[in-house]
Amino acid sequence: MKLFETITACRACGNKNLVDILHLGDQPLANALVRSEGAKVKKFPLSTAFCPDCSLFQIRETIRKEALFDRYVWVTGTSKTAREYAGFFAKNVVKSTGLKPDDMVFEIASNDGTVLKQFIACGMRVLGIEPAANVASIANNDGMLTECCYWDIASAERLTAKYGRPKVIIARNVIPHVSALHDVIEAIASSLPDDGVGVIEFHSGRAIVEELHYDSIYHEHLCYFTLHSLTQLLKRHSLFPFSIDTSPISGGSIVVYFSRKKHPAQESYVDALMAERDLHINELPAWEGFANRSIKHRDQTLCLLDSLKGKTVVGFGASARSATFTQFCGIGKRRIEAVIDNNTIKQGQWTPAGDVPIVSFEQGIALEPDVIFVLAWNFAREIMDECAKRGFEGQYIVPFPNEPRLVSNA
Repeated sequence: MKLFETITACRACGNKNLVDILHLGDQPLANALVRSEGAKVKKFPLSTAFCPDCSLFQIRETIRKEALFDRYVWVTGTSKTAREYAGFFAKNVVKSTGLKPDDMVFEIASNDGTVLKQFIACGMRVLGIEPAANVASIANNDGMLTECCYWDIASAERLTAKYGRPKVIIARNVIPHVSALHDVIEAIASSLPDDGVGVIEFHSGRAIVEELHYDSIYHEHLCYFTLHSLTQLLKRHSLFPFSIDTSPISGGSIVVYFSRKKHPAQESYVDALMAERDLHINELPAWEGFANRSIKHRDQTLCLLDSLKGKTVVGFGASARSATFTQFCGIGKRRIEAVIDNNTIKQGQWTPAGDVPIVSFEQGIALEPDVIFVLAWNFAREIMDECAKRGFEGQYIVPFPNEPRLVSNA
């Protein structure tokens, strides 16, 4: 089976007149960590395009999903920020959807069950749907009932027959990952009861443009939605958004509530749509400007690193987005000694390019860094606080949002 294909039409609306925006070069899969230094790695084109018809920003390359998700290295519970947000998220969902004890909640791509734990604490029944066998095993071993499968129409029919229709279906940071976009959305639509509510969280296209999050572009993320473009997709399946929340995850995300029955649109939703319109986020020039600024940002990053010659620099956060960023900028072993990551699954391996070791905090600090490069910048505050508490007194490079900068932990 071919490992990847290149699309010629919009993933959401089928428009064949896509406009090329930014090519980030040939890159390894962002979560495909390497087991030995210098190992030969496969690289794939990573190019983006904009659809003038439905305003969806997307990548052209589709990697076969089994190569990306059958085994996964991101575990939600690793991050303190993610764990704390899970409780906040669950409370908002309960409030916005009217969930009651004993109601059923499905979560698509439920990972290790960090979010589902919060609903159990509120008295709900839960089911996780997680395609990565290693992560689904973690969830089941921790008492989170989890089916290991991909979510599609066939699995939705099987799971609703087995467990009943859920009052709420949650899809956090997963819809942008799916190649069979319409199949996945239709499976949500067919599984919700008339009084059910769907909840999709996604990295905000507005934040990506305004704060220059080009590091969030990698092969797992096929689509980069704005509220407008996601609304268009949902309406194609007779699903109607009515409210939103905001989320700190990914450096700025939106949580959209929608249903099969039309509800009056709440002020939060209407205001966010109007803000996108007024800022022209759903228009081609915004994304062309984004591409130009991304190239400038790469040059600024390399200038900053060059100014630190003679100093020891250690990265923190072997995230997927850090792989895109370092590959696009050409940052490797010559510029950073190692990358610290608290996820034990990643420790002892090498970054996707196979040139920088991933180490524990203790191993990273033993290198006596002068500067810690906060690659997982969306968790910058958490990382800087942890480093300070554990005795690091040097400086930090925080590459995003916007211009890269050298800072102290004040």
